[in-house]
Amino acid sequence: MSASTTNVETRVNVSRAVGRYLRAVEHFEAASREFNEACSGLRDQLVEPSRFVTKIDFKHYLVTSDQERNFEVEELELL
Repeated sequence: MSASTTNVETRVNVSRAVGRYLRAVEHFEAASREFNEACSGLRDQLVEPSRFVTKIDFKHYLVTSDQERNFEVEELELL
């Protein structure tokens, strides 16, 4: 293989890697925004300290929140 061919292959591979990275950054930022919006939405609903079980997608979760509307959601193995 000649040096110019290797150079072209290297540039193409680097270009593909950069493209993949940029797409991943875009997906990560979108997921991060969605996560932050979901957290804010849940905090808006948790107006007082609470502890309850909810069923989502055939799984049970224990939701606990405090006075400052901090919350924890944990999956329950057995109900």
